Amino acid sequence: MRSFFLFFVLFFSFGFTTVFSQTDSLQILSVAHFNRVLQLNSNVELIDVSSKKEFRKAHILGAFSAPSSKDLYQRIDSLGSSKVYLLYCKYGDRSIDAGIMIFEKYHIPVCLLEGGLDAWLQAGKEVEN
Repeated sequence: MRSFFLFFVLFFSFGFTTVFSQTDSLQILSVAHFNRVLQLNSNVELIDVSSKKEFRKAHILGAFSAPSSKDLYQRIDSLGSSKVYLLYCKYGDRSIDAGIMIFEKYHIPVCLLEGGLDAWLQAGKEVEN
C-alpha cells in the first residue's frame, strides 16, 4: 500500500511526461487526467478519430481530425514518434482501436480519453464547432 501511495504521489508530482517509457502501450485517462496532460505537456498531439461529421459538430480545441487510419498514419508519419499522442472520439471505442493500431505500428505511448467527447462535455469542458 505504501509503494502504491508513493507511486501515486510521484506520478502527479512530476507530471505525465516523465511517466511514459517505450514499454507503455495505451493509457486510458479520465477527463481530468487527459486535460492535465494536454495542458502541461508541450509535446502533445491531440487527435480526434471521430467521423468528419462528428468532428464538424464539436471537437476539443486544437484537435486534428483523423477519421481514417490513413489520415492517422499520415499525421504520425509527419510528426514522428517523439510526440505524446492523445486520442479521442465521440464515445471512446474508436479511439481504443486507433490507439492499438498506433502502438502496434510505431511502438509509442498513446493516451485515450475515457468516455470520449461525451465525457469531456459532461465534465463541462469546452469544445469548438
